[in-house]
Amino acid sequence: MGQLDHEVDAPRGATSREWEVFVREDATEPLTHAGSVSAPAEEVAHEQATKLFGHAAVALWLCPADETRRYQDESLALDPGESDGDATMDESEMRAETLRGEDA
Repeated sequence: MGQLDHEVDAPRGATSREWEVFVREDATEPLTHAGSVSAPAEEVAHEQATKLFGHAAVALWLCPADETRRYQDESLALDPGESDGDATMDESEMRAETLRGEDA
């Protein structure tokens, strides 16, 4: 497959940190999660996030993934009868997904 034929979910190096990126595309719009970037420092994360997600954003927020917490009401979970299982994750599953297996 050429240049794109390589693993992209490999563990990050010890100097890299995961940053969650939230953008607002218009002043009247809410912030939405746009994705994430890996960078050793906030300034580098900001540069990467701006290049990747800032083209149409009026606001861009960066949050360290290891300091970002996800909470949801149980009523927001999918009905197990409608899917393959419960859509909510326990804390260890969220940490594993957020950090992609990287030791905290």
